[in-house]
Amino acid sequence: MNEKWNVLFIAEDKSLLDSNTPVFNQVFNKVDKALGTPETLRLIDSNQYDIIISDISVEVLEGIILLKEIKEKKPEQAIFALVTEQDSDKLYLIANLGIHAFELSPTDFDLALEQIANFDPYAQEEE
Repeated sequence: MNEKWNVLFIAEDKSLLDSNTPVFNQVFNKVDKALGTPETLRLIDSNQYDIIISDISVEVLEGIILLKEIKEKKPEQAIFALVTEQDSDKLYLIANLGIHAFELSPTDFDLALEQIANFDPYAQEEE
């Protein structure tokens, strides 16, 4: 695929996922990074993103609440949630919100980003 997407990455303060990984710049067109709900909502309101990726590996329930709010504001928005193995029980809840989820360890983060980069966020709208 030749398309490179504009992405918002919602980071977590104490995450083990490396939000400074060079893979972001290699596989996406533009990556904005947000920390916390106010900054995230401000960026969503003032920008157009193809994909939103949220690290909810630390504050899973807070992250799910934020993603639910985003989904209510922008129902067609492609969203991916990244959770760690100890929170795999939350995957069903996340999927019920219409949000894609990856269960991963910190060492799999770059691979997950590469997989997300191959996703066409607009293919679903045509169905």
